[in-house]
Amino acid sequence: MPKNPVSGGPRWLFILAALWGAAIFWLAPHPPMIDLPQHAAQVALLRDLLQGTSPWTAFFRINWITPYLVGYGLALPLSLLMPVAAALKLLLSLAYLAFVFMCVRLRRYFGADARLDWLFLLSFFGFAYTWGFFTFLVAAPIGLWFLLLADRYAHAQSLRRAVGLTMVGLVLLASHGLMFLFAVGISFLLVAANARSWRAFLLALWPYVVFGLAAIIYYLISREVNSGLALQQSLPQTLLWGNGPRIPDTLIFPLCANVQGLSVLMPLFTMLFMVAVPWLLGLRIDWKQRSSWLPHAVVVVIMLAVPSYAFNTQFLYQRFALFLLPTYAWIFTLQAAPVQINERRISRLVMPLLILLCFAMLSIHSVRAWRFGQESADFNHLMTMIEPGQRALTLVFDNGSVADNNVKIYSHYPAWYQAERQGLVDFNFAWFPPQIVRYRPDHLPEIRPGFEWHPEQFDWREHDGASYRYFFVRPATRSPQRLFADAPCPPRLLMALGSWAVYENRSCPTP
Repeated sequence: MPKNPVSGGPRWLFILAALWGAAIFWLAPHPPMIDLPQHAAQVALLRDLLQGTSPWTAFFRINWITPYLVGYGLALPLSLLMPVAAALKLLLSLAYLAFVFMCVRLRRYFGADARLDWLFLLSFFGFAYTWGFFTFLVAAPIGLWFLLLADRYAHAQSLRRAVGLTMVGLVLLASHGLMFLFAVGISFLLVAANARSWRAFLLALWPYVVFGLAAIIYYLISREVNSGLALQQSLPQTLLWGNGPRIPDTLIFPLCANVQGLSVLMPLFTMLFMVAVPWLLGLRIDWKQRSSWLPHAVVVVIMLAVPSYAFNTQFLYQRFALFLLPTYAWIFTLQAAPVQINERRISRLVMPLLILLCFAMLSIHSVRAWRFGQESADFNHLMTMIEPGQRALTLVFDNGSVADNNVKIYSHYPAWYQAERQGLVDFNFAWFPPQIVRYRPDHLPEIRPGFEWHPEQFDWREHDGASYRYFFVRPATRSPQRLFADAPCPPRLLMALGSWAVYENRSCPTP
């Protein structure tokens, strides 16, 4: 691959921006990531089960056959040295830096323009960040590393490269199943596109035979473990494609998700400008270099044609917006047509504006994270005022955050009580097959997947309200008479702070 002589501006400025991005996770005690509290709860529960200190041992079993093993496995030892929230934030910061590093390394490998490195700084804070897909984000740089090894193998097969590719691929399978399928699928196309003959192609496939066998073994074991569980009847078994056209999603999700109103205009403008940047710089696509554009073609197909829900997994295509801008930058290799004079003049303005927009978007994420830390302080203080190690139910009727401009952010937020106070909070991710800690079949709670989005369906008898000590309610003004209408002795308001209220279950007084 050719060397890249083109400068992307002061390198220290790019490094500063990358370090800024890594620091964003630390601006709030708990980052504004929807599912992250549940992942933190999994890590804390795993740690306590292994140490024999969990009060919930009878409820759970450890599921070592999980595609999330690497993410949770890295968080586990860190949780012994620091709070669980800090462990996850450290891993996310390192994953962000590793993601940017691998994007730059692949850009150099493909021979694309160094000025496009700025397109790698923002997509980590897109849809996957907003929804708190912790294990997916941790697996992302591993997936990029795998693609680099795969294309090297595709161009020159050797036993050493095949073994290295196979080892990293198996690590990727243990990191995230979807990331594994994504990276292996692209790498298979790379091998096919660069094969000189059918014989050479078939000889190059033995690592993929290993991947296929490993995936089949995992699927069969997982199906056997989960056969007959109530979970299979709790989740839809159909394909869901989502609502509306995909083009707006493709333009927004690389930079944000779940925002409201006019706040969508800034990321939309930034995304459109970033798409235009290579062309304004006079860069062009070298279609003969198939390895550079095949990854982007796959991402585009995923964004436009893959369902939103399938195989008990939500937000399938949306999460891969993470790779839309990086793979786009790789296709503009330096073998393209020469830059025109008028394009050179335009390029003098393009780079300052691109850098300014990157810093503006990082500023927006920073301010929102900091403000969210202030807004969520009420709950953080409230959970320290109640007894640890109790069972609790989340009844969040208002999931939205003004500070983070996110309509879903508080859906799982009370799970921090489980992560930091040894509680047990429902709804709980321990329902889901990929999780490393699972409910035992004989201890499945009545609070099932989907309840978190419809707490108005809560029924004291149907959902076994008597089994919970605490009820986390948002907003605090929610009527307790309607919440606990069927309770023989309705829970009493224990405390309220800001938009949160905690109700405590109590025994009926003896006559």
